[in-house]
Amino acid sequence: MYKAIFLDIDNTLLSFTAAAQDSMRTAMAAAGKCYTPEIWPLFCRINDALWHRLEAGGLTPQQLYDTRWNIIFAELGWQLDGAAFEKMFQTGLNESAVPETDALPLLAALDALRPGTLLCAASNGPYEQQRHRLKLAGMLRHFDRLFISEDIGFSKPDPRYFEACFAQLDGILPAECLMIGDSLTADIAGAAGCGMRTCWYNAGNRPLPAEPVPNFTVTALSQIPPLL
Repeated sequence: MYKAIFLDIDNTLLSFTAAAQDSMRTAMAAAGKCYTPEIWPLFCRINDALWHRLEAGGLTPQQLYDTRWNIIFAELGWQLDGAAFEKMFQTGLNESAVPETDALPLLAALDALRPGTLLCAASNGPYEQQRHRLKLAGMLRHFDRLFISEDIGFSKPDPRYFEACFAQLDGILPAECLMIGDSLTADIAGAAGCGMRTCWYNAGNRPLPAEPVPNFTVTALSQIPPLL
């Protein structure tokens, strides 16, 4: 039995896709613009590239928030203040808590592992926003620890993020823990790099790359309890 299980939040427990699209529609309407389907892949391309830079240590979270919408608007040819729009976008994200399919049953199943196993949220993002979204979704009560990058001071996959987490786990060793998440870089590579076992939530059934190689791969959260 694992002594601690780490769970990513966005696109693992809560749908960031649903939250972001809803928030875009609302913020763009307030700015006098119309959300259209081609905006989503543009956002994903730019946002993913910025997050990869952040994970590599080349960008701070605040720099990401300050620049991503300015880059998007430049490509769209829109004359909008990206930093101001980011604030409206974040307001919408803060109030969105759409669970991934089977996320709530998974958390209920993990409760059965107590008291021998701690359940830890492990997320890159603003602390109060992530805590609030978990509460809105009825998930907060399941967690013993919240390891959110803004509070920790480092972001996954930085080894210092995981070191700070384990400093709060009273002697529990990485090899005694499991990381569950959708990101091969932040979640799987980051956790494996510090000695944790890993489970990749591959909801889109993406091809498995040569590296990193997770210990487990699932395409649905309902597949996780039998692995424990």
